[in-house]
Amino acid sequence: MKEWMITPEIDTTGKGPVMDITELNELYESGEEHRRKGRYIEAISAYRQILIQAPDSPVILRRLGECLLKKGVPREAVGCFHDAIRLDPSDPEQFHQLAEAHRLVGDMERAIIAYERASNLAPDHVGYRVDLGWCLADLGSMQKSSELQERALVTFRKACELNPRDPGALEGLASLHKDRDEIDQALEAIDRALVLDPYDLDRIELKNRILRRKN
Repeated sequence: MKEWMITPEIDTTGKGPVMDITELNELYESGEEHRRKGRYIEAISAYRQILIQAPDSPVILRRLGECLLKKGVPREAVGCFHDAIRLDPSDPEQFHQLAEAHRLVGDMERAIIAYERASNLAPDHVGYRVDLGWCLADLGSMQKSSELQERALVTFRKACELNPRDPGALEGLASLHKDRDEIDQALEAIDRALVLDPYDLDRIELKNRILRRKN
C-alpha cells in the first residue's frame, strides 16, 4: 500500500467518479513519472485528481506544491505546503519546501521561520542550515541588519561543523565575511570551497570579488 494511501477518503462531493485503490495508485505512478520527467502540468493534473478522493494526503499535497513551485506559482504552493504540514507536522522537508515557496514570494521573514523549523526537526541536515543561512544573509543585507548577519554566520558555521567539506556552507561563510570586510577569512573559506569544487563559476566570481575588495 502506498504511503499516501494509508487513509484514503471516498469522494462524496460529486466532483468525479470514485476510483478504487488500484486506479489511484496508477494515477499516482503516472503523476510521479510526469514529475520526474519535468512534465509538471501533467503531474499537477494527476495529483489534483487524487486529492479529490484522498484530500488528507500530505505526500500528495507536498508533491503538488513542489510542481507548482516548478511552474512558477509559489503563492499557490504555499497553501499546499501549509495543508501538508497541518496533516503531518513532523516532516522537515515540508517545512523546507514551505520556506522555498515563501522565499520565492518574497516573504523572507516567514521563510526564515520555516527554514528554522526544518532545521530543528532535522538538526544534522546540512542543506537545511545552508539555505537558512543564505536567507538570513539576504534579509540581513536588505535590512542592513548586523544581527541577522551574525545569525547567518552562526548558521553557516554550524553547517561547516556538521560537514567541513560542504562547499555551499563554505561559500556562505566566504560571502558573509566579505560583506563584513573580513577579507582574510573570506579568502580562506572560498579557497576551501574551490578545492572541493574547483569549477563552480559562482564561487570563482565570488573569489574575484573578494580579491578586488582586498586590493
